[in-house]
Parts: sequence; C-alpha cells; structure tokens
Amino acid sequence: MNRILLGSAIAVLLLSGCTEDKKESSTQTVTKEETTQKTNETSNNTVAESTNKIVEEKKAEVVKENIIKDKVDEEVQNTQEIAVVTPDGETLYKVCASCHGQKAEKEALGKSQVIAGWDKERIITAMNGYKDGTYGGIMKNIMKPQVETKTDEEIEILATYISNIK
Repeated sequence: MNRILLGSAIAVLLLSGCTEDKKESSTQTVTKEETTQKTNETSNNTVAESTNKIVEEKKAEVVKENIIKDKVDEEVQNTQEIAVVTPDGETLYKVCASCHGQKAEKEALGKSQVIAGWDKERIITAMNGYKDGTYGGIMKNIMKPQVETKTDEEIEILATYISNIK
C-alpha cells in the first residue's frame, strides 16, 4: 500500500509540475503577446510623434516662407513707390525743348506760337486742351501724344517751369 501511495503522490506531483509548466508557458506566451502589443503601440506612438514633428516643422517653414514673401513684396512695393517719384520741371521740359527750344523761344515746327512768356494758367489750359482734344488747331495731333501720358501734377510742374523760363 505504501507503494501505491508513493506512486500516487509522485504521479500527483508530476502532474502538478506539468500543469505549472503549462501555466508558466501560457503566462510567458501572454507576456510575449502583451510585449509585442506594447512594442507596436510604442512604435505607433513614435511614428505619430515623428509625423507630428515633421508636420509642425513644415508648417514653420511655410510660415517663414510667407513672412519672407511678404517682406519681399513690401520691399518691391517700396521700390515701386520710390520709382514713381515725379521729376522736376527741367527734366520734364527736355522733351519739349527739342521743338520749342531751350528757352521756349521757338515756334515748334515753324507752326506753333512761341510759349516763352506765357503764364502758368495759360500753359495748363493749353496742355489740358491738347490732352482732351479741345485745343490746338494744326498742332493738336502732334501735341496730344506728348501730353496725354502726363499727370495733372506733371502738367502743373511743367507749366510752372515754362512760365519761369527767362
């Protein structure tokens, strides 16, 4: 009977030991699966963080590019504003001098009046008339292209200059 009891006890121990091994194996398998899942989650989080970081860097680059573009546009605007500076009367008159003479003393093309001695208002009236086609007689077609691109400010500057030529 001792043999039977001893054999039974050994069988129980062996069976118990095998069951514990299986439980440990199951625990280890679950642990490996959990580890794999946690590794995947960590990898996914790392990828998401890297992607977010890249997106943020790209956004920052776009913002910098827009700031630079705005500054360049502003500088171009400032340069254009500088380039639109109205010249003085002497500079404007250089084109006129080829027909009217350096001191406005000539009859342009031998057909116009001498404009030296005209007052400022008379010159402004004549130039605006040439511009809108209401003044000029025989010289109308020649003078219109000369004054149609002039602004009111340029006409006034030119009239002031011509009226003061001595």
